[in-house]
Amino acid sequence: MCAWTPNKLTAGPNSTRVAEVESAGEPGEHEKPIGNDNGFLWRLNSYWRFWERDGGVYVQLEAVSLTRDIPEGLGWLIRPFIISIPRESLGFTLERTRAALN
Repeated sequence: MCAWTPNKLTAGPNSTRVAEVESAGEPGEHEKPIGNDNGFLWRLNSYWRFWERDGGVYVQLEAVSLTRDIPEGLGWLIRPFIISIPRESLGFTLERTRAALN
């Protein structure tokens, strides 16, 4: 999805498929069969907005992820990652975007 108006661009690339790879980067790398993976992330949609104003370009990025429930009793271990990793990932992406545009 992409929409353009004068001084504004909206784009929304969305995942069509998410898969876990075993032994990533190694010669035996392969995709795990659906249902035989850890499967915490099922979908990831992102929404980008760029608009020109005040002599510059503003960038807004929103990401929506669909994940499975946290297993009973593991919330104390997993919840901090579920909260911090998306925030860190968005921050990293926006910083790299800023660096690329400068």
